[in-house]
Amino acid sequence: MAEGMVYRLPGRGTLAAPREEQYLRQFGSVDDLMGLSLDTTLELVSPLQRKVELDAAGRLHLQSDRVHRLAFLRRHEDIAFCLTNVYLPPAVGKLIETVPELTEVGARSRTTIIGLLDERLTDPIAEAEQSITVATADTDIARHLGCGPHRPLLRIDRMYYTTADQSIELAVSYFLSEHYSYRVRLRRNVR
Repeated sequence: MAEGMVYRLPGRGTLAAPREEQYLRQFGSVDDLMGLSLDTTLELVSPLQRKVELDAAGRLHLQSDRVHRLAFLRRHEDIAFCLTNVYLPPAVGKLIETVPELTEVGARSRTTIIGLLDERLTDPIAEAEQSITVATADTDIARHLGCGPHRPLLRIDRMYYTTADQSIELAVSYFLSEHYSYRVRLRRNVR
């Protein structure tokens, strides 16, 4: 019931919830985000490459303005619901620069960048800091998501940290509202 797959109807029992067009998955931990590859596909739209990105380098607390950057679509049942730009410190980017799924535009795989990194890092990924806001689609985002320019989108930024408190990935994702919603259940501590 917590993930919305079933619901209870008093006097009738537990029933399967109607399936909607939106992607539904509950995220409560970094492990849940790593498990995103279970029912979605990554499609590479911009291969991993070194770039100068002032904002991303600053957010990653780097001494240089250079980062490794890649972009991909996240698909569920072949529907693109999200475009993500990933920024990595150069030393972290080198760990995955030869991964075939990250070198050829159009390549599809059932993987996550944090999953690939976690296998290669000395210190594992321990936590993520997430911020959610709204954005509008620029022409590049609109082209990839198949929507009009200036379309309102849900923007989720996630900064991932290792057990040594090193920022190792900044992921900036843009979601189409007709294919994705963000829902959180808040609980109260009742004595």
